[in-house]
Amino acid sequence: MRFLYPYLLFLLIPVVLLVLISFARTYQQRKVLKRFGDTDLVKQLMPDLSLRRKLIRDIVLGMAMALLVLALARPQMGSKSETVTREGVELMVCLDISNSMLSDDVKPSRLERAKAIVSRIVDKLSNNKIGLVYFAGDAYVQLPITSDFVSAKMFLSGASPDLIQAQGTAIGQAVRLATRSFSSDEKVKRAIVIITDGENHEGDAEEAVRKAREEGVMVSVIGIGTKEGGPIPLKDGSYLYDRDGKMVVTRLNAEMGQELASIGGGAFILSNDVSGTVRILEQTLDKLDKSELETTVYTAYNEVYHFFLIPAILLLLFDFVSLDRKNRYFRRINLFD
Repeated sequence: MRFLYPYLLFLLIPVVLLVLISFARTYQQRKVLKRFGDTDLVKQLMPDLSLRRKLIRDIVLGMAMALLVLALARPQMGSKSETVTREGVELMVCLDISNSMLSDDVKPSRLERAKAIVSRIVDKLSNNKIGLVYFAGDAYVQLPITSDFVSAKMFLSGASPDLIQAQGTAIGQAVRLATRSFSSDEKVKRAIVIITDGENHEGDAEEAVRKAREEGVMVSVIGIGTKEGGPIPLKDGSYLYDRDGKMVVTRLNAEMGQELASIGGGAFILSNDVSGTVRILEQTLDKLDKSELETTVYTAYNEVYHFFLIPAILLLLFDFVSLDRKNRYFRRINLFD
């Protein structure tokens, strides 16, 4: 069993304390009454007094409150799998994680801007399936095409240049991997989004994009960086220098991005801000005919709060009907044993 709002269970602490206080109060009152003298005489003088009835009433109210707290915490148990069919496209994101993406000419850095864009894509394009390819001088599939957006964000948070030793910008290899990573359903529309600064890219990128387009895949490019560029920070806080002792300045290759987007039938988006970038990408993807994306399975828990709510209501009714007024049965019970 799990609780949807487990923090509400802390309300059980004051409920337990109130019941314990009721026990202590009843015990103290019983001691006080015994001081008056003979218990039979006290019973005759105070026929309507019932310490046990008060205690039972407090216990019943405590149980009812405890059950209400459990119901409010939304207990859930078991699970059921449901298959959801959505209208959308399959989207592979090729993310550049080369060292040049650490430049802070785009705040806080090119890579952090890129990660924020992918995270927003995951949030905004929830009806689509998504996959991740990381590339620098090499490329690999980080996340196959999936509708598991939680995993997508989890992998995204750990993206860094340390994941790939070979430096460079192997866009062509990334596009070929992304093209092979789509599902086998030929009816589903496909798109690739390359997020990169485009610097030092290898010459086979245009050919890879052209082949992807021939297979019906639309390719768009999101450019990260500025034309003025910026230095590349290192782990020790210094900056990267070339062999001649000059600081390396990395600049956005917008021309390359525009050329690839033109070949791929998509859009080149110069990222000035996260929201605007994702909005333009949404508009670009809307040009594709949406297809049914099947076998999206998620787990939903069965609600069982009523197993606690109904007994709580019955206890409150019992208290209202039986214990909130004089009762001959409780009056006959020996109160001082």
